[in-house]
Amino acid sequence: MTTLFNNARALSEDKKSMLVDILDSVFDNLDLTKGQRERIETAYHAVGDYLANCEHPLLEDAQIYPQGSMRLRTTNKPLFQEEFDVDLVLFLPHASYATREEIVDVVKRHLLDNDVYKDLVEDLPRGFRINYKGDYHLDITPAKAHDFQELQGHPLWVVDKRIGFKESNPEGMAQGFDRACSMMPIIRRTQVALEALTNKSVTELPDQSKKKLLNRIVQILKRHRDVWSQLDGNLHADFRPISVIITMLASLAYVEIVRSGKKYDNEFDLILDVIELMPLHIEGDVEEVLVTNPTMRAENYAEKWNRVERQEGQKYRNAFRAWHLAAVDTFECLADANKQGMDNVFAALSTAFGERPVNAARARIIEAVNTHRSNGTLGIALGTGAITAVTSESAHSATRTVNSVVPVIRNQFYGD
Repeated sequence: MTTLFNNARALSEDKKSMLVDILDSVFDNLDLTKGQRERIETAYHAVGDYLANCEHPLLEDAQIYPQGSMRLRTTNKPLFQEEFDVDLVLFLPHASYATREEIVDVVKRHLLDNDVYKDLVEDLPRGFRINYKGDYHLDITPAKAHDFQELQGHPLWVVDKRIGFKESNPEGMAQGFDRACSMMPIIRRTQVALEALTNKSVTELPDQSKKKLLNRIVQILKRHRDVWSQLDGNLHADFRPISVIITMLASLAYVEIVRSGKKYDNEFDLILDVIELMPLHIEGDVEEVLVTNPTMRAENYAEKWNRVERQEGQKYRNAFRAWHLAAVDTFECLADANKQGMDNVFAALSTAFGERPVNAARARIIEAVNTHRSNGTLGIALGTGAITAVTSESAHSATRTVNSVVPVIRNQFYGD
């Protein structure tokens, strides 16, 4: 593979592992808290149960289930607000012959008839938003069965304001993503095992704390996209790559890597490979670009890249290339910063991913180091210089076993 990451790949294994640990800590601060998840889950179940029990032929046996980042476990806290997007599908099994207008009218009318939802409903091009104006809002997309039910997942016709109905299969895409997440790359160092969940009407929200490596990689790339698009003078901001394109390309690259059997000493090099391979999974040519749902080829996530009016499609293509180059540059900058000390590492991370989660991660790391120092359990691994915790049986860093560790003498600030 022709590398785009000369500086990043040249880092020592221990510095790469340290960066992965710091990134993991940063993105812990962008996940849903337990309280947020419980509030969202309560609201999600409530609206699903309400609509499923409304007495109208089109709403009979209605089912509601998550799609998008909540379903995929790749949700990040938004940049400038505290609201999480919760994307839901409202499947209407008895709406096969209903028009888009009939479906939208029935769902909206019943939401407006409810004392809880009547003041919270907003129209969207593909359904409705229930805006709780707090931690979250629910985006509900009504849908009916697609003609080809033999397709994997749950093929749908979703309502669309512009063309009436649009082919979609978010559950099929999500199942494929789950399979990709369950594929384990060959990484020689010991890792923390992350469990996958199986998902059930109202379907449970996937537990956002149960993440695998691919979930985290997508989180990192989406957050980088969000921060990058807000940079002063960014001419590509209005055409930034949408989350599903980043998710699909990262997933395809990850699967290619795992199937290749390539062996890694750390997760950092695997992340670099995913970023490098992503553009190679964009299909098509100058006439038509394709980033499709593998379970429904008619669903092209890059459809806007093919618009010719006002060169809109070209602007989307250019924006993806600009963001991808910026992502490469970010990891090269992290490598340079690593050679200059931890203050520079945290500064580079703040530039790429935002100050708040990076400062929170830094505070957590400092607190952990001070606790081990106070307890006399802080050590340095021989040969690497990595700071680690010392136990009576063996020495461990956060996720990896270290063989030879020298304790660091506690500084009591008063000499002998």
